[in-house]
Amino acid sequence: FGGKKDLLEKVLHCFHEFCFINIPQVPAPPVAELIRANLVDDSTRHLMLLTKNSSALPLLFGCKLLDERTTRVLIGSEFEDDKTELHLITQINQIKLAMANGSTIVLLNHDNIYEALYDVLNQRYLYRKEQNGNIKKMLRLAIGSRSQLCQVVNGFKIVVIVEQTHAYNHLDLPLLNRFEKQVLCPDDVIG
Repeated sequence: FGGKKDLLEKVLHCFHEFCFINIPQVPAPPVAELIRANLVDDSTRHLMLLTKNSSALPLLFGCKLLDERTTRVLIGSEFEDDKTELHLITQINQIKLAMANGSTIVLLNHDNIYEALYDVLNQRYLYRKEQNGNIKKMLRLAIGSRSQLCQVVNGFKIVVIVEQTHAYNHLDLPLLNRFEKQVLCPDDVIG
């Protein structure tokens, strides 16, 4: 439901009202629990956290949802030097390393990099059998017209942190549909 909490509550209420007439409604699980479940499950989609006032990143580390030792944070900006192809390639290489190590990568303010990650976000895996019989899981990373197959180790996850209003007003719907979305604000972990 696109991270829209009010809409989700209405849908769950209607669903429960019509499908489970004589059974009391069970409250929705806490957001932190949903995020933790996504991060440990290799079969789930990558995660987009919708937030307000950039609060999600410190909450992820403060609530121990992410481990600072195994998580790489990439922060984008509007500076001209951060929009060059060289900088984009450097950032893509960081993602490639995370894929090869099976670690988590957090993207913050990185609208210019998502296009290169469509196959990664789609989890369109290719499996390659090596001469020794081992099977490698591979994904395609693309920059412009160039693309490259890269190894993916289980445990790799992309977490994208976006301001709610920016996601609703500026991100393409096909991009949004590639993620499990959760709203993470201080109220969600304090209450």
